[in-house]
Amino acid sequence: MNPFFTIVVPTYNRADLIAKTLQSLLAQSYQQYEIIVVDDGSKDNTEDVVKPFIGEKLSYVKKQNAERAAARNFGAARANGNYVNFFDSDDIALPNHLDEAAKLLNNYPEAEWFHLGYSWANADGQIFRDVNSFNGTTLNRIIASGNPLSCNGVFIRKDVINEHKFNEDRNLSASEDYELWCRLTARYPLYYSNSITSLVIDHDSRSVRTIHGEKLINRLQLLIKYLQEDKVTVDYFGKDFSKIKMDSNSYIALHLANEPKYKFKSIYYLVMGLRENVTLLKNKRFYATIKNILIKW
Repeated sequence: MNPFFTIVVPTYNRADLIAKTLQSLLAQSYQQYEIIVVDDGSKDNTEDVVKPFIGEKLSYVKKQNAERAAARNFGAARANGNYVNFFDSDDIALPNHLDEAAKLLNNYPEAEWFHLGYSWANADGQIFRDVNSFNGTTLNRIIASGNPLSCNGVFIRKDVINEHKFNEDRNLSASEDYELWCRLTARYPLYYSNSITSLVIDHDSRSVRTIHGEKLINRLQLLIKYLQEDKVTVDYFGKDFSKIKMDSNSYIALHLANEPKYKFKSIYYLVMGLRENVTLLKNKRFYATIKNILIKW
């Protein structure tokens, strides 16, 4: 088999969810692909759940735990496809996922990376939001204002991901994808299709719901630190780099506002976001944070 696409599925303790993900990935209408499941040291019975799926299209490897960035890089290094797609082990691929990727590449055959539309769904699979209203030729201009991309929808040419890897600092985990998107945006056009090809499942154990307080602050500060160390990224974004700082500070403020003990820190980071860029006043996040601070007061 000579796969054109490699789907890397990093996983950690998702035995209760990964079967549905793999079933959806193996039901693709496009057939030139492989799946590499990278088990990042799971302590549950993930391996037993995955074993029945192993075959011509799907391989499984277990490694020592080092967080999702390392798992993605590990899988990408073993990819046989021309393009690598990183699919989370708690989400669902629609049957057109790879078909739409192939169609986009008919229009942009040398694309270094691209993104496909997706929907948010609850644990029962009921869709409550579509993310497919982008416009323009590329998405480069919107990356400074936050991370609108689903990791499931991102495809990166193999030579590009081997040169520009995910940052493996464990303390950056959950922002390692946005950190890479910013670096790639500074170097290549980000093509896209609004066709929806995957579902991001919003369940209670998603990693974005389980980190709070000082860890969150440290994570977003690391994001800015690493991006500032990359001259190409700083030069590319120029004055718009302040939007990245604004988004990070306002993200911290919003999440801290949900916990009464962090209310004063929430106010501090909201003010810091405004100081970076006053366009935060036009952002729904600003008013949601104010509302949460008042409710939790």
